[in-house]
Amino acid sequence: MKKILIKVHDKKLSFSIYKDKQKVENLNNTNVIDTDQMIFSDTYIEKNLDLLRSFIKLVVIKNNVDKLVVDTNDIAPLAIRIIRDIESVNKVFLNENKTINLAIFEAIYESKYITSVDCYSIPSYMFDKLDISKDIKVKSRCEILFLSNFMEDNNFTNYSDVYYKKSIDIRSELSNEDKEDLISFFKINNSLKLINLYYYDDEVMIELMHLIKDNNKRNIKIVIHQKKKDDIIHLIDKTERVYKNIIKDNNIVIKPKYSKEYRDKNVMKQVNLTLFRLIVIGIIIISIVAIVVFKIKDYHDNKDVNEINRSLISIKKELVKLDKIEDTTAIDNSEKDKHENGYDSPYYRTFTKVLSELQQINDETVGWLKVKNTKVDYPVVQHSDNDYYLNHSFYKEQNLHGWVFMDYRNNRHELDTNTILYAHRNTSGLMFGTLKNTLEESWYSNPDNLVITFNTLDGEHRWKIFSIYTIGTTKDYLSNAFVNDKSYQKFLNTITKRSLIKFSDKATTSDKILTLSTCYNNADYRLVVHAKMIS
Repeated sequence: MKKILIKVHDKKLSFSIYKDKQKVENLNNTNVIDTDQMIFSDTYIEKNLDLLRSFIKLVVIKNNVDKLVVDTNDIAPLAIRIIRDIESVNKVFLNENKTINLAIFEAIYESKYITSVDCYSIPSYMFDKLDISKDIKVKSRCEILFLSNFMEDNNFTNYSDVYYKKSIDIRSELSNEDKEDLISFFKINNSLKLINLYYYDDEVMIELMHLIKDNNKRNIKIVIHQKKKDDIIHLIDKTERVYKNIIKDNNIVIKPKYSKEYRDKNVMKQVNLTLFRLIVIGIIIISIVAIVVFKIKDYHDNKDVNEINRSLISIKKELVKLDKIEDTTAIDNSEKDKHENGYDSPYYRTFTKVLSELQQINDETVGWLKVKNTKVDYPVVQHSDNDYYLNHSFYKEQNLHGWVFMDYRNNRHELDTNTILYAHRNTSGLMFGTLKNTLEESWYSNPDNLVITFNTLDGEHRWKIFSIYTIGTTKDYLSNAFVNDKSYQKFLNTITKRSLIKFSDKATTSDKILTLSTCYNNADYRLVVHAKMIS
């Protein structure tokens, strides 16, 4: 248990570790509270956080406090959480000559009103996230870019690098800074598949196994790169024996990568006729398996496409019923229909009624999206996460093609500053498969194509495109709300500058925008379309 001293002086609220042995007082057992100097235990603060926040807010307002000063980084997350909702305290100064850790970063990121942070040092990926996403100015007293070998060896320069990194290298003994940064990496990263160990010992393996278990990382391959004649087989055997449960539960594979010297001396001796025959047999077996897998995949792909087409026909029938159309024969043959997507939708005349009916089929229906001269003409759904509709159809059935869905963070009724819609880009043309048309001059040179219709349960909305681009995997265009106009303008400048086409229309901070996002080329790239609301 730590005793924390809170002082108010010179418009500053300071937090430090209280080292005196006298009895700790708290709000419940003292009749007189010295608001210039207060002492609480960290356990008391945790249990009575809301009470203390209210009290500190009164003290801050009374003394015109605008700055938080924290002596040691250990108590910084707790101090920042206390002032999280106090608007006047927007500056943070961290006295200790120590790098900001993940706990401090998360506390700052979750705060509402902090605009500047003064610290000894901060990892560049954290700096990048605070600067771009929260418009928080960070001043570092230390000019060293990387304080740990781990961060430098893997060239982590921004938050996206850490989040999307698929492989990491460990090339030297783990210092305390390395261990701290490695812990932060495992908590943030969402894509890790490969760990290359150029430096290895029992301590490194222990650290990795615990991080894998604590963060529930799965399907990771660990490759140990042999140095000259090191006995890496012994290390692998020991690791697999000691951590067999973690390795099994998390599907971890540990493989050796032998040095050239070792291979030259040992591997060639084992190449004989028997091995050659085994290789040939293995190739034959793999070829047969590959053919079978391809056939199975092709079967399931066609099955899922057919299921989606049946879903669309079912939805079309509902629309036809609503519009009281007598002849329903055309809806079963999309090639012969009047409408480019297989039917002449009455949605744009009766959107409220149609959406109400579709909600009877799927209660997560939130709207209808149409992009002219593409096949994008679908009801839009929204789940409690952004994973469900990656592999479920409108009828909530398993389907690898998924459906068009709204970001779970968006408000389906009032619409946020940035409303985000996602869908797979399928080669069959389903979902956002034909959104690639927007990159063709024959498409974007037609002014009529630039107006997107996205209607919701609360009204009809038209949006005009002002930016189209492709980009490597990043999340910086997926912010749905902004702390102020300055932050929003910075965001608009970024996405407008990226556009591959120079549109005459621009978005301003008074506009709400619509973002369409899908895969492009491969999983490492995105095709993004931004449009502003015009009616």
